[in-house]
Amino acid sequence: MILLLAMFGCKSEELPGSWPTDHREGMVEIIETTFKMGHKKETPGPYGDEWFENELPRHKVTLSTYAIDKDEVTVGQWVEFLNAPGNGTHHYGLHPVEWNGSAFAALANHQPIRYVSWYDATVFCAWVGKRLPTEAEWELAARGDDGRRYPWGEDNASCAKANYFTNYTLCVSEPTDVGSYSPDGDSPYGMRDMAGNVAEWVQDRYGNYEKDEVTDPNGASDGGYRVVRGGGFRDVDNSIRTTSRFGAAPDRRSEGVGFRCAGDP
Repeated sequence: MILLLAMFGCKSEELPGSWPTDHREGMVEIIETTFKMGHKKETPGPYGDEWFENELPRHKVTLSTYAIDKDEVTVGQWVEFLNAPGNGTHHYGLHPVEWNGSAFAALANHQPIRYVSWYDATVFCAWVGKRLPTEAEWELAARGDDGRRYPWGEDNASCAKANYFTNYTLCVSEPTDVGSYSPDGDSPYGMRDMAGNVAEWVQDRYGNYEKDEVTDPNGASDGGYRVVRGGGFRDVDNSIRTTSRFGAAPDRRSEGVGFRCAGDP
């Protein structure tokens, strides 16, 4: 049961970091919850089996109270990070960012940052006094506790709800400003863009799910890949479902992968 939907910004002064206080607003606090994570093998999609083996088995997970960013980290926020002392080494040539001779400047201030590695994302979140969400935290925030297929429910994906690849056509040819599909594409907790736009790094190593009930899982104990969730603007509808997951090398940078941060109360 979803017990609380609350902005976490009121506690922003308690979070250490280099950002001004107002930049820590916009987090959603999710109270301790038990839910079923993963896909039900016996529940195919409208055109047959839509799940992949790495989404199985469906298993019970209990999560302690946590907070997570309502939106993906934007280019504008990333530029503030780059311009802070010592962070310029995280700049990558394909970022939608330019150097004006004295500082980095955003070319698309409100779009989600992409071409960031897992390492980049981890450092950024630590810089603002946060961390990457675990895979389980990400999934609960995306689907709630009712097992829905997409953040908005069971209705099929459409360009009114998400930025993805549909019917051999891109909804939009690049990532859109964060929140562009709100409220139609929002999750039960009010999370935005958790399906499409850019996929998102999470904290966990990539591996098979546990078969038994777990509390506050943080992924496989070993393995070189990290988990990516949510699908991006070039991914098909099957890849933007709330249970879809894949692994990628942590140093990989992609046009379709960004991130959001999480925190502890």
